[in-house]
Parts: sequence; C-alpha cells; structure tokens
Amino acid sequence: MNEQHGDDRIVPERPLLLAEHRRVDDAIELRTANETFDVEPAEGLTVEQLAAVLGRLDGGTPLTEIAARAEVSEETLRDVLVPAQVAGLLDEGAPAAGRHPLAVLADVEHVLNELMEELIFDGPFWQAVVRRPESLPPSVFHGFGLENWFFLFHENEFDSAILALPQNAGLRTLANEFYQEEHKHDDIVVRAFSCLGITKDDLLRSRPLPTTTALIRMLSWWARTDPLFFMATIGVLEGRLNSEGDAENAAYDSFLEACGKADLDPEFVEPLRMHAKINAAHDHGSVSRELFSRLPGLDAATEARLIGKAHLFVEAYAAFFNGILDYYGDPARPLLRPAYEGDGR
Repeated sequence: MNEQHGDDRIVPERPLLLAEHRRVDDAIELRTANETFDVEPAEGLTVEQLAAVLGRLDGGTPLTEIAARAEVSEETLRDVLVPAQVAGLLDEGAPAAGRHPLAVLADVEHVLNELMEELIFDGPFWQAVVRRPESLPPSVFHGFGLENWFFLFHENEFDSAILALPQNAGLRTLANEFYQEEHKHDDIVVRAFSCLGITKDDLLRSRPLPTTTALIRMLSWWARTDPLFFMATIGVLEGRLNSEGDAENAAYDSFLEACGKADLDPEFVEPLRMHAKINAAHDHGSVSRELFSRLPGLDAATEARLIGKAHLFVEAYAAFFNGILDYYGDPARPLLRPAYEGDGR
C-alpha cells in the first residue's frame, strides 16, 4: 500500500509523453531527441493496450480515462508508467481545457450582436442614415469618412500590439497577415477628401472627435492588457454593416447606400467603396474566428471576462457613431478641428 501511494505521487495525473512512439513487431519503440527505447508490454498487458495507453499520454487526458479506454486497471497503468516517469519520459500536462474557443466566441458574438442592435443600429446615427439620408447635411457623411480615416490612421496602435502574442506561431502568423493587409488603408480613404480640398497634411494637422479618440484608446488598452478580448472585437470592427449578400455585394453596406440616396459626390464615395471592397475580399469580418480557432480551450472565467467587457465596448462604439451625428450634424461647424498644440503630430 505504501508503495502504491508512492506511485500516486510519482505518476502525473495528466501524463504527457515526452517521446515519439511506434509499434515495432511485438514491442513499442520510444524515440527522444537523443535516445531510442524498446519497450515490451508488462505482464497482463497486450501490445495493443500499451499502444493505446501511449497514444493517450497527451497531457490533457486523466489517468482514470486512459485506464478505462485501454481496459486496464488504474493500478496496473501506474505500474506501467512509473519506469517511464523515472526515465524522464513523462511530464505533468495541463489541466483539462475548457470549452472550444470558437464556441466561446460564438457566445461573445451573440452578446455583441444583441448590444449592437440595441445601442448602434437603433441609435441616432444609424437610424438617421438608414431612414432619412436625404435630410442629413453632407457634412454628416463627410464627417463619417473623416472619423473613419482617423481610426484607420491610428489602427497600428492596437493591431501591432497583438503581434507578440506568445500562444503559438500560427496565431502570430494570422495576426501578422491581418496587420499587413490593414496597413496603409488610411491612404485609400484619404483620397475621398480631395474633392473637398482636404489633403493628408490637413488631416495630420487636425484631431478626431473625443468619441473617436476614446474608442481608439480603449482598443489600444485592451490590445495590451487583454488581447483575447481585443481579438474578439476585430470581427465587429471589420465586419459588414449589411451582412446579406456575397463578398462582392457586401461592400455596398448601409452607409454607401445612404450616400447614393443623399446624392453625395462620387469622388467622395468611391474611395470609401474601394476600402469596403478590399475588406470584403479579405473577409476581415471573419478575422476574430480565424484567430480564436488557433487558441486552446477557454475556461468559464475567461468566457465571463470576455462577455463582461462586451457592453463597454459596444457603448464606446455606439458613441463613436453618434458623436459623428452630434458634431457634423451642424453644417456651421468646421469640418476639420485643429490639433492641440504639442500633441505630437
């Protein structure tokens, strides 16, 4: 009994095999970077059972489950694994993973979608744009373009922050691809303002609305302190406002349709349409799902944290839109607001 207690302490509860294995006749070959071991089944164990045991030493499956699936007693399993542990071929694996990350993201997206319907699409800006675009002054549409340019110009402040994520190489590769695709998109949108006599230098000497700055600062903060939540917001920020239709038609979202109804200058509209088409072609609305697909399982506490921040994010995003209507809805106000002296621009 004392010896068994000793084995309990030696053998990990979720063992991880630190070697590759393959069957060779009636034995199993274990291969590490420096050595190769030939292992024969212990008495009362078949080679098939031993192979089944070794195949489940993944660091996540508990001993009780491994024993049950291999149809051996847990006591026998421990006896079999003790020599491997002594030889340094076993390690303690991670606790059982939580839910699949895409299932967690689906729950987060459900909450985000409900909040967006309530706070954004039923809010003042989008109700005005969708229901009565002809009654809005052109400055509202111009202001929307301007604030989006400010957002794109500052996007590197948060997109670049997740490039150093330590989780895995695949996730970093996807994040880097997205960053490269988004890079310089502000140079596309800036062309819209040439018909208004506004140059990029003019934009650089101006400042965004406080509600735009607030959204940028919040995303930058989350990208550095909670990159998982920031990644969950990318699909919302890059997604289509009109999700119906194929990738080609997706670029013609609610805002671009409203521009047509309001008879906006095509020279202003076309660069915005071009940017929307590029995003649709790259399927940027699916970036969050692609990133989450590379994550390990997520526990309940992580899911609760992500959902808990959803309301604040959508409130800030709604304020971004509604701030455009509040300010640019008065055509007497200057389209460009001068930058604060000494703000680093």
